[in-house]
Order: sequence, then C-alpha cells, then structure tokens
Amino acid sequence: MTIVYDLYGAEKSCLLSARSDVERALGEIFEERDSSYQGGIYYMWGRSDSENFVLKLNIDPLDGDPVEQNYAGYKILLYVNATNRSADIEKLISQGGGFKLLRHEVF
Repeated sequence: MTIVYDLYGAEKSCLLSARSDVERALGEIFEERDSSYQGGIYYMWGRSDSENFVLKLNIDPLDGDPVEQNYAGYKILLYVNATNRSADIEKLISQGGGFKLLRHEVF
C-alpha cells in the first residue's frame, strides 16, 4: 500500500475560516488544540498513529519566520499525513476554500 504525505497551502489569513472550509470539504470536524511546537492554536483530525490532518498557521513560533520557507506566501498550511487516499482528498480540497497542493511525497 502506498502512503502519501501532502501539504496544501492557502493565502487567506484567518485560521478559523480555513478550518470551516476544510471541514466542509472533507466532511470531518477538526479538534482545536494548542501547542507551542505547532505555533499556538491549530486544528487536527485523526490520530497521530494513522492518517491525520493538521491545519495551522505558517509561522515558526521561535523566530516568526514561515515554517515552510519554500511556501512563505501561504499563510495557512494543511498537512495530510499518512494517507492512502491522496487523489480523493485533493479532489475534495480543490473544490473550495482556496487551498493549493504544494507538496506530494510518496513512501
């Protein structure tokens, strides 16, 4: 089975609005979490030991620079981790909310 890690970005600056867009697209409810490692408030769906989604700001909490330097123009990041349904998720995400696939890694 192919496992994929995808990264999506959105130029919008409101994390709460991005959460609503992603929840609507995927039909899942993301849980609010707070972690200094993730840069404060972020949203997650799934479990860390299987497919999961992390929605967060593209800001490093230590220096204020973008977490994803190659995608500094995107204020919101959506990590899709350990999925085997990458193409289906891309289709859902691309239907609204202004997210763009930035990186696609296959393992």
